[in-house]
Amino acid sequence: MRHKIKGIVIRETPKGETSKLLTVVTSSLGVITVNAKGVRKLSSPYLKSAQLFAFSDMLLYEKNGFFTLSEASLIADFYPIREDIKKYSLACYLADVASSFSIPGDDSGIILRILLNSLYALENDKNSSRIIKAAFELRICAECGFLPEVSVCEICGEELDGEEITFNITEGVSYCKNCAFNNGNDLFLTRSVVKAILHITESELTKFISFKISEKDEEFLSACAERFLLSRAERGFKTLSFYKHCEELP
Repeated sequence: MRHKIKGIVIRETPKGETSKLLTVVTSSLGVITVNAKGVRKLSSPYLKSAQLFAFSDMLLYEKNGFFTLSEASLIADFYPIREDIKKYSLACYLADVASSFSIPGDDSGIILRILLNSLYALENDKNSSRIIKAAFELRICAECGFLPEVSVCEICGEELDGEEITFNITEGVSYCKNCAFNNGNDLFLTRSVVKAILHITESELTKFISFKISEKDEEFLSACAERFLLSRAERGFKTLSFYKHCEELP
């Protein structure tokens, strides 16, 4: 069976002397492993499409659940990201999360779109790295069924429009000041952070990274989004540790 898809390479592993195994987030097949024969040869017509973060139109041949690259046409390579260690480390983390949240065989393509928009914003400095990271984390959670509820109190149902609300990281729900109780997993969110979360989770995919908040709120949003995603993923990411290490570099 042949499949014509769009996909981005999020991991590459050498195979033999001239080939690679590619992990690809696709538009219609979820995350898959693709055998790319001969792509390490300088003469290979698909050399650029078999690089990390390469986004391409691909023609795949499937047999017994295994995919082989037949043709590829590069759309974007995000090469500038690989020239900046801080951007590269963040991109590796985003790709790792995308792989973790992708489901083989899923045909929605939403994770691919979130990843592509985030890499585009990172490559072109459309916002700070912290906002790009936080927006990616919260939006991918929301699209995968883990929408953080910050509009209504979980207990009394009151609309939360005050200056500060209590957000439970573990449950993903919020409480008004009258119902709040601290069980160790609660964060106090300012109204500007709440508005940022609503923008990230509710706006069009072309706009979910486009917003500005104060540096203090940006730092808090980043920490909140990271904790929320890790609680949903139920695992850690070595690429996240790598990103944090690179962020500390001069």
